[in-house]
Amino acid sequence: MNGQGMARDWCLAAAVGICCLAAGILVADAVPRKRLVGHGWDLLGVSPTEVARHADALAKTGLDGISLSLRAKLPDGRKLSFSSILTDPPWTREAFTDQIAALRTLHGKPGLSHCFLSAFWTPARRLAWDDDEAWARAIGNMKVLAEIAHDAKIEGLLIDPEDYSSSKQFRHQAADGDFESTCRLARKRGGAFIDAVAAAHPQAKLLFFWLLSLSYQDFSSTSDPQQALRSRRDLWPAFVNGMLDRLPPTMKLIDGDERAYRYEASRRDFYVAAWQQKHGMLPVVDEKNRDRFLLNVCTGSGHYLDSYVNPTNSPWYLGPVDGSRLNHFEQNILQAVACAEDTVWVYGEKCAWIKWRGVANARWDGDKRAYQTWEEALPGISSLLERARDPQGWMRRKLREKERSGSLVDLTGNSDCVYQKPLAPGMFHAGKVPKPFGTWQDDKKAKGVFGVDTGTGVGDSSSLCIKGSGNGCFVYSSSPVKPGDVFLVRFCTKGSAASVSVYWKRNGAWDWSIPGCFPTIDAPDAAGWSRGELFVRVPPKADSFALLLGAKQRADEQIWYDRVTVWPLD
Repeated sequence: MNGQGMARDWCLAAAVGICCLAAGILVADAVPRKRLVGHGWDLLGVSPTEVARHADALAKTGLDGISLSLRAKLPDGRKLSFSSILTDPPWTREAFTDQIAALRTLHGKPGLSHCFLSAFWTPARRLAWDDDEAWARAIGNMKVLAEIAHDAKIEGLLIDPEDYSSSKQFRHQAADGDFESTCRLARKRGGAFIDAVAAAHPQAKLLFFWLLSLSYQDFSSTSDPQQALRSRRDLWPAFVNGMLDRLPPTMKLIDGDERAYRYEASRRDFYVAAWQQKHGMLPVVDEKNRDRFLLNVCTGSGHYLDSYVNPTNSPWYLGPVDGSRLNHFEQNILQAVACAEDTVWVYGEKCAWIKWRGVANARWDGDKRAYQTWEEALPGISSLLERARDPQGWMRRKLREKERSGSLVDLTGNSDCVYQKPLAPGMFHAGKVPKPFGTWQDDKKAKGVFGVDTGTGVGDSSSLCIKGSGNGCFVYSSSPVKPGDVFLVRFCTKGSAASVSVYWKRNGAWDWSIPGCFPTIDAPDAAGWSRGELFVRVPPKADSFALLLGAKQRADEQIWYDRVTVWPLD
């Protein structure tokens, strides 16, 4: 991926408050933050009670939440499981009493605040579409699962419709009768499922590892999608339309698009897939459901961590970028988060999210068996996930850590914007530019005057000042930096409209092919000062940057800048 591309991804992400190239002082509820949810073989093997005991360790994974797996026994010894929920005996809340109590303790905990209860839709015995009793039992079980999620304040359900058992539940079979009649039955069952879940958990999010992305290859290359579905005997779009028929506005469906395991940010695959999920699917969405589909179905993607640790001979292998396989994952997860509307999920098999201790599943009991965590296999992944999902939170945590350790260093060395020699107080000193700042003006615009104002400041009486510049700026130029380095820029400003940006250099020359990044600036305080932040991550190819504190003014306007700081956070 070239520098321009990666910088664009970070800038796009920052614009909606989700990634780290440029993020300002955002209104917390203006744009919902994207969520990163962990899934994996270890999570499929532990109970909610065991999850609750490991909450402190899970808080350090960098995730927003995880998948949770329910299993139980009925008094007569019959088993209930998330993996066989469609064909299980009737579920009861009483069978999960202890697990519900454990689930209730997870709400609001770091790393566990956005969890999903798993349900695999791969029945060992195919449910006949006209079997009302079988479908009533299956949908009743899903309703109990949704009731448990609602009671425990779990965000929603994670549904995997992949056909692991080869039952061909969502492929038309000869015994079903004609295709059109079976589609009508499938649509009816989809609607009944949503009715049941909505009654139990009206604000649930349903994260599907595949929604219509499961069928996209069946119809995407033809001018007659409906005929393509008939030819492929695909009943899944009918079932999805049934869900859309009954979907209340308070619920969301998320297309987790498991195809994304093979997507590459370098090819812009996540952008293409997001368009496909939102617009490429419309030909198989009933016209009456299209508004609901566009409003309540969210784009998303899945990521297979094993690809970043597997050997080169694996069919699931993704190699290093700039010498690091974590960098490869980073560019993919950042683009994925930028393109997602709600949730991105991250899955792994050979490693675990944490070291599980004293769990019933012997494979994942770290006291009995050695295995790596994902942090051990991909050092730095936890911090990367935190930074990707919550750049503002990550930035402030790093800032606090550096403040506590005394390692926070302002690279400007002159945040007070004081001139290097004493100046008369209470006046504007034209031409006096404090180190380390320089100046620039557009020769084709109105010429302004740069200097220090010793009568104006934030907490003192010194600041940078520009008067009447049609297009000019104070410039702070960084020392050499490396791709991936992260900096927090802060400043205060008042007067005419501020124009602040960071642009990139390579080999000492401006590289305008790499997009700049820009802050959000808050409203003025009682003294007229506004505060701005800029979260800067160095893209590939760049080796330095310049902070431009600018103005585009009329002759009678002036602007002040003060408290200019540049802090390295890595």
